[in-house]
Amino acid sequence: MKASRRGEAPPQERPPPPGRAGAVVLAIAVHAIFFALIVFGVTWQSRQESPLVAELWSKLPSAPAKPPEAAPAPPEPVKPPPQPEKPPEPVKPPPEPPKEVEPPKPDPEIARKAEREKKEQEKREQLQREKERKEKAEREKKEQEAKKKREEEAKKKREDEARRQEEERVQKEIQEARAAAASQRQAEIDEWMNKIRTRIRGKANIPDTVVGHPTVQVSIRILPTGEVLDVTVTKASGNPTYDAAIERAIRSASPLPVPRPDSELFPVFRNPTLNITHDR
Repeated sequence: MKASRRGEAPPQERPPPPGRAGAVVLAIAVHAIFFALIVFGVTWQSRQESPLVAELWSKLPSAPAKPPEAAPAPPEPVKPPPQPEKPPEPVKPPPEPPKEVEPPKPDPEIARKAEREKKEQEKREQLQREKERKEKAEREKKEQEAKKKREEEAKKKREDEARRQEEERVQKEIQEARAAAASQRQAEIDEWMNKIRTRIRGKANIPDTVVGHPTVQVSIRILPTGEVLDVTVTKASGNPTYDAAIERAIRSASPLPVPRPDSELFPVFRNPTLNITHDR
């Protein structure tokens, strides 16, 4: 080897690869086995066969019973020649550790873009949440207003029903009171009318020629003092004698019994119309 240059470090000798000596020994052993097999095969094929021996007979001997022929023995199997041993695989050197790759440096523009997109996404989500909150508040407000309206309508309906029932009750009471008052007033009027008829019949001088039950209708004009101002036959009974007798009886019965002039019944008796029937 040539001397290294001055100042340069001598090159390091490269170590022999691992497993080379074992491979050489294995190759020699395989060749020796092949050589032995070749020698053994040649010797076995050149072996001499044994000589044949024959006997001479003057007379053939009687043939003995022929024993059953034995089955020929199967030929011995020929042993295959031994296979050479597989040489061991060479040991692979351990893989070198992977080199650490320095990760690429992030692009600041990509990072800024990602940050902007993140902020925009958060803003959109915030706006969406705010929108949903407002919509929920509006729905709740509408539901509350609708509920309040329904309650007010139900309350108004109950009040209207109560008012209607009260009005019906009051009207019924008024009608009953009016009916009672009218009945009472009519009873009083009938009472006074019966008094007038009784007084007229007491003054009537009906001839015996009047038979049956004739009825005459008369209209009487009465002063507040009860005095008879005028008498008019509005509907004749069909018997002039009876009609004339009743007219004279009315004039002679004056003054007639009537309510006091300041009472509410007297206006009815200013000009009453009476039906007087003959009861004999």
